[in-house]
Amino acid sequence: MSQFRHGRALPTSPYILVSPQLAAHYLLEGRVLVCLIRHGQTDWNLIKRLQGRENVPLNEAGRAQAAGIARVIAGTRKNGVSFPAVCTSPLSRAVDTAKYITGTLGIGEPAVLGSLIERDYGSLSGLTLAERKQLFPGGERQAGNVETVPAAAARMMTAIDDMLDVSGRRTVIGVTHGGLINAAFSRLTSGEIGTGRTLTVNCSISCVAAGIGEPLPLAYNLQNEGAALYITKILLCGAEL
Repeated sequence: MSQFRHGRALPTSPYILVSPQLAAHYLLEGRVLVCLIRHGQTDWNLIKRLQGRENVPLNEAGRAQAAGIARVIAGTRKNGVSFPAVCTSPLSRAVDTAKYITGTLGIGEPAVLGSLIERDYGSLSGLTLAERKQLFPGGERQAGNVETVPAAAARMMTAIDDMLDVSGRRTVIGVTHGGLINAAFSRLTSGEIGTGRTLTVNCSISCVAAGIGEPLPLAYNLQNEGAALYITKILLCGAEL
């Protein structure tokens, strides 16, 4: 569990929304597997200082996490999964995480997409949990200049289309941010998970099947070997990855 905003604890558990068998069926209909990875840890993550679009670098633990998820992804390739492209937010914590992945896969530099940048938290950006509670007890609505969850979710839909263009409509990785991933999954699950309900873990993987209509949510907050196992099972069920 972890803390959110004004002290309410939110789960950080993985969620399997669709079985690998059904995920494979969705992909065989012509959709593409999109893997959304939250960047590695920063010092601001540790003290719950809201980062938003501040360019906060990975810390030592974050670099280790990025190297670890890169190894996990490389392990799926040994089982036959192909990742022809990696895209990233322009913020350094995401770019550096993405570079660990592309370096391990040996596929060149990641493609930087502005559509993958974190939510704009306006006046809340840079504040700790205690500071936000004191200055803006009404939260995002009181701050007034925060990118809304629906707007962020719509932007993620655009980002997914951008990633499919980069990858040539093949399996693709997008390294992005917790706020944006949560906004997207809040939209795709009608609020069951995501913003205000759950938190993403640094270097966790969340998966959607995209390319026909609205993206379909497959899995959220998968971590380490759990992510590799889920993706590999989709491949074994007949999907081309």
